Amino acid sequence: MVYETQCAACHGANGDGNGPASVWLYPKPRNFSAGMFKIRSTPQGSLPTDEDLFQTVTRGLPGSSMPSFNYLSEQERRAVVQHVKSLTGPVDASGKHANLFEQAKLNNQLAAPIQIPPEPPATLQTMGRGKKLFKDLGCVKCHGETGMGDGPSAPTLKDNWGYPLPPRDFNTGAFRGGSAGKDLYTRIATGLAGTPMPAFGNELVSENDRWALVHYIQSLRRKDIEVNDMLAPPDGTILVKKVGRVPSSPVDSGWESLETMRVPLNPLWPEADPIPAVAVRAVHDGKRIAILLQWRDTIANGAPIRVQDFQDAVAVQFSINGTTPFLGMGDANNPVNIWQWKAGWQQDLDDGRADMNTAYPSMHADVYPETKPLFRTAEAAGNMLALPEHNSPVEDANARGFGTLKSQPPKEQNVNGRGIWQDGFWNVLLVRELKSGDADDVKFSKDQPVPVAFAVWDGQNRDRNGRKVISNWHRLVLEP
Repeated sequence: MVYETQCAACHGANGDGNGPASVWLYPKPRNFSAGMFKIRSTPQGSLPTDEDLFQTVTRGLPGSSMPSFNYLSEQERRAVVQHVKSLTGPVDASGKHANLFEQAKLNNQLAAPIQIPPEPPATLQTMGRGKKLFKDLGCVKCHGETGMGDGPSAPTLKDNWGYPLPPRDFNTGAFRGGSAGKDLYTRIATGLAGTPMPAFGNELVSENDRWALVHYIQSLRRKDIEVNDMLAPPDGTILVKKVGRVPSSPVDSGWESLETMRVPLNPLWPEADPIPAVAVRAVHDGKRIAILLQWRDTIANGAPIRVQDFQDAVAVQFSINGTTPFLGMGDANNPVNIWQWKAGWQQDLDDGRADMNTAYPSMHADVYPETKPLFRTAEAAGNMLALPEHNSPVEDANARGFGTLKSQPPKEQNVNGRGIWQDGFWNVLLVRELKSGDADDVKFSKDQPVPVAFAVWDGQNRDRNGRKVISNWHRLVLEP
């Protein structure tokens, strides 16, 4: 049941990695039938332990579309591990997998985790030794001289299924299996199954040399990314503080005294410099709820007038029925309510509607006011995305799975907001009445936490639609 609800949309009902969500994801979801698992503590060529799989489900794979599922109970996570194991191996005529784990157990071939010796202190000498090994072992061919993933072999690398697989950028890229010394030691010793990353076992590299490599790789880390590595995903509670007055501006000084929740974000598609997190504050005054979202964005991207333009945006996704549905826009039985603020709509409200004659001044411009239904059909049909004017920069929408996103009718668009970009940061405020009579609106109550998730689009990175960075599920709790 857990797999069908939370995993099948990406990994496929039979574990082949071709779920309906896979077309929007890169790298592609794991094909379990092959029995190749990247993150494991066992020697090269071995299956992972149950604990390896449990930790992957619990922690997720940072920097990828595989989220943490620590909001599920331990019993649910351990149960789904057993189901994943049952999806490995060839399929027989009845559609049942061979289960490579059961076969290995019968043949006494399940491997134990490798032994990790105590980590020695990092010194200039060990890092110098690591730098030499990095070159002598051929790491530079893929990861590059400075570890940026730009080695001469990088453009040619593919995974076992034929998909291009750029090597990890040690400067800024997220380490899928963790960034601690023991995590990197394990990756070097056991390799990454299904990828060109080989194992450097005892016959090739000594324990001390592996630690030297670990320390050198860690020295390549950009400091701001290193700090981001150390801030573990909280995936916890966001308290909606009770205040006497809801702030009316995203830069209101009243926000400064409130506690901030740092919510990590993961890309659904690889980006050069993805937005790592969004800062969230939330308050209510008994009548209205206000959510402040802040994130770093050095370039503000407004209305996407030209085909090469993309706008900045942020969205908050709420579970309507209180369950924790599939993260990708819910499902048929578990709908979600989505509030999306758009920088282009904000620009229209602040500066007037931008159009082609704004982007290309002195060019010929034609309008067809008398024949709008023929030439501007979306606007004539009342499509919110095509309307020349908006009362709010926020779209109030609903979804029941992929391809089902639908704007609420104009009379039910009851979420207001404001976005201000300054000093390289977006500050976006979303406000709605606590109580709503609309059937498709999320209901807020001090007695019932609301599952909530976040998404950010960076226009400079050409983000749009499913190309974005997303958070895991959190819980929004109203202070009485």
